[in-house]
Amino acid sequence: MKILLSGPGTGKTTKVKTIIKKDYPEALVQVISFTNATINDLTESFKTFDNVKCSTLHSFALKINHLPELHILNDLETKLLNNLEQKIGIPFLTICDLLKCITFDRMIESCLSFLKRNPKYAEDVIGDLDLLIVDEFQDFNPIEQQLIFEISKYSKETFILGDDDQSIYSFKDADPDGIISLYKSTEIEKIKHENLCYRCPDSIVSFCSRMIRKNTHRIDKPWIPTNKSGALNIQQTTTLHEADLKVLDLIRRIKGENKDASILILSPVEFAIKNLRVMLYHNDIEYFDFWNKDLREEIQIKIWWLKAIFTDRKVLNLLFLAGYNKLFSNQRFQKMIIDHLRKDISNKQVLLDILKFSPLSDYSINFSENIDLDSFFDNNPEFEDLRPYINPDNIENSIENLTQIFNPKAEFKKGNINLMSIHKSKGLESEYVIILGLVDGILPNKKRGLDTIEAQRRLLFVGMTRALQELNIISSLEWDASDIHKVDDSQFKFAYWRRKTAKTPKSVGKISSFIEEND
Repeated sequence: MKILLSGPGTGKTTKVKTIIKKDYPEALVQVISFTNATINDLTESFKTFDNVKCSTLHSFALKINHLPELHILNDLETKLLNNLEQKIGIPFLTICDLLKCITFDRMIESCLSFLKRNPKYAEDVIGDLDLLIVDEFQDFNPIEQQLIFEISKYSKETFILGDDDQSIYSFKDADPDGIISLYKSTEIEKIKHENLCYRCPDSIVSFCSRMIRKNTHRIDKPWIPTNKSGALNIQQTTTLHEADLKVLDLIRRIKGENKDASILILSPVEFAIKNLRVMLYHNDIEYFDFWNKDLREEIQIKIWWLKAIFTDRKVLNLLFLAGYNKLFSNQRFQKMIIDHLRKDISNKQVLLDILKFSPLSDYSINFSENIDLDSFFDNNPEFEDLRPYINPDNIENSIENLTQIFNPKAEFKKGNINLMSIHKSKGLESEYVIILGLVDGILPNKKRGLDTIEAQRRLLFVGMTRALQELNIISSLEWDASDIHKVDDSQFKFAYWRRKTAKTPKSVGKISSFIEEND
């Protein structure tokens, strides 16, 4: 095993491509990374390499999953079943076992355990790899890292790539410890690298270097500027409206100079950009919004109904519909479900009992009969938008594929304006980056449970180092009091002098200490 630990924009992928061309020209190479955005870039980067395959760990794990009969819960479904647990007092894992479903994290754990006990199965489904490349290793949590190590047993060589300073997924138990310990191990060879930052202008490299060195839990590594010109602008406004006007001016200036320039507008919280959306819309400025990219609820509801009607997971999907319609708070419903869970959740009576409750009872489906697909769509025109995607010869698989078909593809639009959280910008780069909401109490936010101050500093480091040409940081003094209650409101003061003039109560903050500490 070899490791390449290097800062953002230093050409880790380019280095690996050089090694593959030289030492593995005809080898079977598997690249694994964490986010779809990173995989998209890697796939594009390796498109001329016929011997290289790229996938997220999640998609790779699905290929070697030994529990295909279990439904893997999405975030909304997990939330609904957690709510059911709280209402009826039956443990979440017990509910999952009875309903034959599993969370993705638990599937990863189960897959890891199974591979350890069944090496022949692992050898068969993974294959005989010549080189395994794991990109952004710091993004994986300990269980995912263990699965990676298990997969690496079936590869002749493994390269670990990453940067402890870009570990930003502490909310999913990922931290920099894993890659730091690997780097410090005397048994793992370090890949030589130039550590030159080809992405960011020198002014940004200098600023970000000073900031990240405030962290004590990290590997101090070279991150060398390359005399690249660019700009770092730090501004402050009184109100969010003034900040939005500055963003509007920046967009007009940038697009006036280069209509094909990419602009990335980032914030640690969504409420910092809620009025900016309106301003962009009223000024006829097209943008791509990545804040809300979950499957649309009306589509999710239709998919649950189709699964309840045409697949073997009838009870599970009717329960999703019941939970979505707040039936878990109904005491009669709770008693009915508890009785069935303790006896037999698979019998037909439970279907009839669930369908007695409004609003599910308003949907006239006779589960005791075989339902004809064409008749169903003819009688239920509200499902017509899904009809073209259902293959009558393979109904169940067609319905399972609907989630993938209708799930929004959160792909960064080069040459356009993109609004997203700082977390979602990981793995991206843009000529122009604008960061809003950098105020003490928002970032850093001392109240954020698992997030330490160092983790939040790493988050800002990631956001700022997306910039290829220009970075604009805009902080605002005045905030709606209703919004700052969502963060660390102890860092704000009530603007009593604005009580008569402001439509809503205002609180006053100060620029992020992460910015101040670098002055």
